[in-house]
Amino acid sequence: MQSDHPFPSRSAARSVRWILALTVFFLAGALVGAASAKNMITGLESSRDGDRVQVVLKATAAPTYTVYELFKPARVVVDVAEAELAKDFSGSLPENSGISFKTSAIDNTTPPLLRFTFTLEQSRPFTVKQEGTAIAIDFAGTKADQATTAQPAATPAPESTKAAPGDKGRALISDVKVTTTPSETVVRLVADRSLKYSQNVLEKDEANPPRLYLDIDNASGDTLLKERKVGTALADIRVARRGSGLRFVLDGAGDTLFPFRIQPLADGLAIHIQEDNGTGQKDAISDLIEEKTSVESQLPTVDLLGQKEKAKDLKSKMEDAFSFSGYTKERITVDFYKIDLHNVFRLLREVSGKNIVVDESVNGSLTLALNDVPWDFALDIILNLKDLQKEERFNTIVIHPKSKEFTWPKRAEDNLSFEADEKVTEQEAILIQQQMAIPPTVIEAKRFIKKGREFEKREEYEYAVKQYERALDKWPDNGRLANKIAAIYLVHLGQNAKALYFAKKALKADGTLVSAALNAAIAAANMQDSKQALAYFDQAVHGKKPPREALLSYAVFSEQQKQYPEAIKLLTRHDNLYGANLQSMITQARILDKMGRHQEATAAYKKIALSGFRIPPDLRKYIQGRIALSQPM
Repeated sequence: MQSDHPFPSRSAARSVRWILALTVFFLAGALVGAASAKNMITGLESSRDGDRVQVVLKATAAPTYTVYELFKPARVVVDVAEAELAKDFSGSLPENSGISFKTSAIDNTTPPLLRFTFTLEQSRPFTVKQEGTAIAIDFAGTKADQATTAQPAATPAPESTKAAPGDKGRALISDVKVTTTPSETVVRLVADRSLKYSQNVLEKDEANPPRLYLDIDNASGDTLLKERKVGTALADIRVARRGSGLRFVLDGAGDTLFPFRIQPLADGLAIHIQEDNGTGQKDAISDLIEEKTSVESQLPTVDLLGQKEKAKDLKSKMEDAFSFSGYTKERITVDFYKIDLHNVFRLLREVSGKNIVVDESVNGSLTLALNDVPWDFALDIILNLKDLQKEERFNTIVIHPKSKEFTWPKRAEDNLSFEADEKVTEQEAILIQQQMAIPPTVIEAKRFIKKGREFEKREEYEYAVKQYERALDKWPDNGRLANKIAAIYLVHLGQNAKALYFAKKALKADGTLVSAALNAAIAAANMQDSKQALAYFDQAVHGKKPPREALLSYAVFSEQQKQYPEAIKLLTRHDNLYGANLQSMITQARILDKMGRHQEATAAYKKIALSGFRIPPDLRKYIQGRIALSQPM
């Protein structure tokens, strides 16, 4: 099955070299299973006890599945990964139960899913659990559902539904405590006992942020039924009744869900959420981050995770700049609670990239919560609160008390006499003549390039590319500048046709620009022009040592075209030139599966597990499961 993930996307925080294969296999291939690992759903059995309905989905192996609830109309959806209906599958629900179901195969996701959608005449509580190789769904009766919703919202729940300390039945969750540091947010559910829970994760869609669901069965906590704003990587927490228990929904603040771990406690449980503290230590792919590109660099930039972000709307950006009275630096969200001032300045140093020197007399702590503000705005607030001031020069900020003066050091005057060197004088004369020989159009083009760089630093790519285009009109034989324009259209603005147009201009001006050929190939591939993409990919890998990103990108393109032997050859060439890495190893294992060479694929996955590379948890779990399936019974 081909992946439908696009090749390029916007780089969120740093510029990195093109590694196109990551976009495909981390999001579209990391969990792809072998055809031989398909789980067969053999039947659906149901029973009824009054209004209560029990449903059992029977499978040939322990299923991997997710369950979620939808509304308008009320539905319960069960997605089973790497599964399909057996040829003799049969199943039905009791008549007049108020529940119907249908199945559908979802092939445009990774891994592919077999979906069971149960449509309810009215919403009702339900529980789901795994029983061996079966999935058991218990829909509570509608009368019970009406009983729990019949009371007015303001009426407290009867005492009988609340758990008392020491009660062996229902757990009582008495509080939700949130603590934050620059590196971690901890949400603690305080209860009278350890809590049993199930979890689910949903990705971001058009209407909702990415979410973590925690379902606590057989628990109460009526005072918790409200929404709480947090404002870190965790945007907010929502709590609601669900059947005989509670559902906690933790909304992420970004486009992808925060990294988290859940810690069971004797008196509840804790959810540890990792914050991005500016160190750049995100995951294994951070090792691929390299230097920032400029007009002179040959390689474009791309977000390794393949997540596109549109350019900011000019009107809203102008309003932001006005509202912050000229503060236009990188935005941050901070929540400091009695944190030492020196740690605050260290954090700002990591965010800003500036050298920060703090006078030794500065001391104390700070409590401050700011959401989505420029870092220099946050710094000025802190300085005002603590009666401090700053002096800035040469990429260095000196912070000291307002009562103390600071003088920048001056270089001592050189008292040595100067005698002109004739050779140096001749060289300077030649340089001056060369400068005078530069055409005025090129000088004007450099002015536009400088303006474009300023817009690009502020991530205003639409304005940057217009300045670069004006420069190219003045300097049409500058192939690297044309390639820079192609990269911006491809990576940041998502305009494949223009990216292809300027990549061709770059190649016309300088046929040796490998990255321009790669840009053209990717743009053509995104427009489904396979013939043109193939030609430019061939050009990108021409030569004794083509760039690794070109080899990996071409391999993924060949895989999508189902040219599996060609893809394997490209990966072998990559490994021979640069050595195997996690990306090439996973791509090769996935392709071997698609070729039906499942034993070789399993051996390749074993290699990955023993390679010592840092492997994302979900991928490691898949590989372990894959290896376990291959073991003799």
